[in-house]
Amino acid sequence: MSANAIGRPLVRVDGRAKVTGAVRYAAEFNQKGQAYAVIVGATVGIGRITEIDSTAVSRMPGVIAVIDHLNAPRLAYREHRGAIDPSVGERLHVLQDDQVRFYGQPVALVVADTLDQAERAAAALRVTYAAGRPVVDPSDPKAQAVIPQAATRPGSRIQADKSRGDADGALARAAVKVDATYDLARENHNPMEPHATVAAWNGDRLTLWSKSQFVVNEQAAGDLPIHRWSLRHEPADLAARVARGHRGTAGGAPREAGPHPQADVLNDRPPPA
Repeated sequence: MSANAIGRPLVRVDGRAKVTGAVRYAAEFNQKGQAYAVIVGATVGIGRITEIDSTAVSRMPGVIAVIDHLNAPRLAYREHRGAIDPSVGERLHVLQDDQVRFYGQPVALVVADTLDQAERAAAALRVTYAAGRPVVDPSDPKAQAVIPQAATRPGSRIQADKSRGDADGALARAAVKVDATYDLARENHNPMEPHATVAAWNGDRLTLWSKSQFVVNEQAAGDLPIHRWSLRHEPADLAARVARGHRGTAGGAPREAGPHPQADVLNDRPPPA
């Protein structure tokens, strides 16, 4: 930021539109004949799904489908690692197996005619787990350091560790010393808009309106070209583009490709009979 901007009453370009409700966020690009999907998150920190009882939920008003790892299409998940991704592990493969890797992980997707119907049905879905013991303590011997991939590149501006001066020497020479170790929880954004994606099919082409600061990450999250999969199980070649309107936050939240764009790729409303 330029120093001459500090303390000045500058006008934010999109400020008035945001505070008056004129801005259209990703979730507001409604489509004709649109269905609504709500993600069901895991209620255990690690383990395996042993049963998903969707019989009663499938009969609830407006419910079109319940998609889980048993009936979801297999996605290609080509190798992709963004600059802020860690150098170990890989991104979540949404609804591709019965493994639970973290609390809140998507384990099912409930599709219905309205958002209210989808939310009610998602809340009623019963999932049974064989739970394990998750790693929740950073000092746990099983804990693994996570370093951004970009921080490992020579000459990178992103540094996982940063130091300046002689901290150890200054502490040794100090007349008064406070020597303590602090463990801090991860800080998360509190965006003004929800993490949501709208998907629209035009023949074999898919457009996603998504909350994204890095469109390329959203495209990679869909692993295209893959296969279109409708509730009638009719595959076709797929190409996709990602569009976005305004963003309700910046920084970490919209830079990562969340599970919702991938869930949209997994879900499609069947054409009229």
